[in-house]
Amino acid sequence: MRHSRNQLPPQSRDLRKPSRQAADYSPSEPTEQRAAAAAPEPHRDVQFWQVNDFAAGTIPESYEPRYAYPLVVWLNGRDCCVDESLNHIATMSPQNYLGVAVDECLFHLPDADQHNFDMPVEFLKRLVDVENRVVNAVRSVRQVLNVHTERIFLAGVGDAASVALLLAMHQPEWFAGCIAFGGTFPPAAKLLANRAELTGKKFFLGAPAGRSAWQTSGSVRNSARQLVAVGADVSVSVNASETESLVNHRILREVDQWIVSGILANA
Repeated sequence: MRHSRNQLPPQSRDLRKPSRQAADYSPSEPTEQRAAAAAPEPHRDVQFWQVNDFAAGTIPESYEPRYAYPLVVWLNGRDCCVDESLNHIATMSPQNYLGVAVDECLFHLPDADQHNFDMPVEFLKRLVDVENRVVNAVRSVRQVLNVHTERIFLAGVGDAASVALLLAMHQPEWFAGCIAFGGTFPPAAKLLANRAELTGKKFFLGAPAGRSAWQTSGSVRNSARQLVAVGADVSVSVNASETESLVNHRILREVDQWIVSGILANA
């Protein structure tokens, strides 16, 4: 599956620099091993590839094996499938990121109990299962592509955004930041939060606009308050669009600028 360049938005800023020092790279394996792996070799277009049985990835235009790229890990649920997730990452920027979409990241509770996390044993089993899926997907990408291990961002939409928030609070040391479009703040997040690592951790929360979206918008604002209370660095964007969709071109480019600004500030 391939997206031609003219189907993608123009890139406003390219993170790659013509000269880079060795300190800018963070491969865990030699570069030669990465270049010889089975991932597709992109030239002009963003390309998608099957990472493993439950994850697919996207590679930027003109992939440079010696450059350590940020990685966006997009959790999939009922509100966003693998293809949509990969398209979202490509829309953010055709240049700046590696991406991986991880399937089946919900807790598979009945609809009436999707937000009922007062089930300690089953809840923890499901959380560990999702964490293992994310770890395995990231490991599979790192085996063949050059990932900057301090620039891994977690993302999700709707129910998967709730899981992304929980995972980012439970294992904040794994991620540079979390991007959540909608979703609710899981009550168990406070119990499982690693507060020592959450101070200053970056979160981008997308809230829908419009009268019909007031409940989701309220949940997002509540999540923001809860995250600020534990010391996180939170940005909230109200997504005004004709369709009132949680994710659109404008907010994805805003996420791109949010990530780039954070990277440049820490450079």
